[in-house]
Amino acid sequence: MRELTTERYLKKIGNVYSLVILAAKRTVSLKRGDKSLLPDVKDEKPSMVALDEIAAGKITLALPEEKDEEQES
Repeated sequence: MRELTTERYLKKIGNVYSLVILAAKRTVSLKRGDKSLLPDVKDEKPSMVALDEIAAGKITLALPEEKDEEQES
């Protein structure tokens, strides 16, 4: 079993809560049959593949767009 440290992932995502949500969503999509975005998958566990993709910068968070105050008026 390999050692996991959060520093590797937090450099890409920023906070642990976003990391957990992103990894969970990607894990679900991998379990549903999506292919890995990495050319050489070292681990077959979907959760580990998701974390490897995040560390490689293949998966990022898409933040909701902010509405302009002028458009709301």
